[in-house]
Amino acid sequence: MKAITVHSFDDGGALRLVDLPDPVPGPGQTLIEVEAAGVGHVDVMSRRGQDPGFPVPGFVPGLEVAGVAEATGERVYAMLGGGGYAEWAVADEVVALPPELSPAQAVALGVNALTAWLLLERAGVTAGESVLVRGASGGVGLMAAQMAAHLGAEVTAATRSAAHAGRLGGLGLSTRDGEDAAYDVVVDPVAGADLGRHLGRLRPGGRYVVCGAAGGFPAPDFAAGLLGRFQHSPSLLMFSLSSVGAERRRSGLKTVFDLAARGALRGVTDEVLPLAQASLAHERLESGAAFGKVVLRP
Repeated sequence: MKAITVHSFDDGGALRLVDLPDPVPGPGQTLIEVEAAGVGHVDVMSRRGQDPGFPVPGFVPGLEVAGVAEATGERVYAMLGGGGYAEWAVADEVVALPPELSPAQAVALGVNALTAWLLLERAGVTAGESVLVRGASGGVGLMAAQMAAHLGAEVTAATRSAAHAGRLGGLGLSTRDGEDAAYDVVVDPVAGADLGRHLGRLRPGGRYVVCGAAGGFPAPDFAAGLLGRFQHSPSLLMFSLSSVGAERRRSGLKTVFDLAARGALRGVTDEVLPLAQASLAHERLESGAAFGKVVLRP
């Protein structure tokens, strides 16, 4: 089969199209003919050698795919530990796709939508609360903004791109973030140098959820300001999908796929590229130009 491997961690990592043996499923596993593979920031980090889960070059990146289960012919979605940038993949768990969703739409939702749904649940977002979503044109941010609005929250979808702001507005989301505005909940997949400043924007009893670091890691003393606001009882939460068990992941995926099938949630695809153009897919993601999910098509 054709697959993409990380050839080296030098110079940020090199992606190469190679021929590999077809994978063989073990007991209880599903062999999937891949029709769409999602590209995410975790893939970029693993390519650079910044993910301890992939310590040695030569691996196939890609943590989510959609396609056809070889044994049954069923259309399925799967989260993987790696190996998604290929014509075939083996999964321990699969979720059936509603007929309304294409493979590209499934991976445009997938990990990002599941993460957004569970982190909003962790933050306890309720109708009428004000929610700021940083990096709202990215994968998790775009899903979190839509879902918070679906829950009845007053959502501000923050982005530094005027073009992206227009597209967020087209989804019915407000992008007007006043400098003095305060929020009940801040969803942050960006982190970076501005995290500490945004912590100071919480209302009394507010919750701040860090769910990624697309903008890099914050300063070591980023949370120092919380102590000065002790009387307001702010909460700083971290959320990683790695902390969620298999059954909760399956039920969460079924929920978000059902929302999308009913039109309550949109999986936004930025661009669908051939597998051989995986390097271009990463470049688009790293440039910040992507709005929604970049997808590879074997």
